[in-house]
Amino acid sequence: MAHARARAVAWPGTSTADARQFRLDVEDVEHWEHRRRGRHARLWVVSLVVHAAARDADDAALRLTRYVRQPQHRIGDVPILRASGLPEPGAAGSPTTYPGGAVAHHDPAPYGALERAHVAAYVQALAAARLRWMSDCATAPLSPLSRLSRLSPVTEDDAPVYVRDSSLTLWRVRHRVLCLAGPGEAQARAAELAATVVDDAGVQAAEVTRLRADDGYVDVEGWRVHPALTLAPRATTALWDDYDRTESDAGQPAAVAEVLGRAAVSVWKAFTSRA
Repeated sequence: MAHARARAVAWPGTSTADARQFRLDVEDVEHWEHRRRGRHARLWVVSLVVHAAARDADDAALRLTRYVRQPQHRIGDVPILRASGLPEPGAAGSPTTYPGGAVAHHDPAPYGALERAHVAAYVQALAAARLRWMSDCATAPLSPLSRLSRLSPVTEDDAPVYVRDSSLTLWRVRHRVLCLAGPGEAQARAAELAATVVDDAGVQAAEVTRLRADDGYVDVEGWRVHPALTLAPRATTALWDDYDRTESDAGQPAAVAEVLGRAAVSVWKAFTSRA
């Protein structure tokens, strides 16, 4: 057992609480290795930066931190596998697009008309991105987004419009996203996660700023801590569920198109079910 608490159970007078924690640690590692099934996959941390034009911090929150512009795993939007910062003023640059359907709304209340307009426009952008990725490969799945047309009341007013409004500035948010990748797959997995975040026109809006492996850490006593012990059990389950769907086609256009299509449906459904 590669954890500092393993030493504690061998000492006379080890507390019941320490012994119980040790058993839980062993179970967590065994669960990880059971799901690994001998595959040479590692835990990776992907850092993403996403930009969007917004009126102010409240508007930026709707554009960057709730239902819109969230990275998607193969198993969907998995909040436990990411940590997201607060929106902050972005780097110098001109805002590009802003949804026409949102121009007339100003109330930033959650689930209000402004957020609905942003979400509706983003659903349309995801659908456009899906079609773009499908055009890149003749073998992309051709399943129609019939559910999307029923779920999303997208109109011409929601189409992205180019604006020259002095009240719009560029904002950004930073995401720290976890994924598993086998040998040579990490760059493709990071690129795929970035490709699932799009702007108002359906063009990739996320940039990979850092990619690093997480093999655990060495504690103050020199014992290596298994990465499974740094995660909640349900995060471990989500990581391996995601990898089970990814290991054969990481980064492939058909796979990205499928993720975008499912996201278009799930984002609108998640929003409307809570609004």
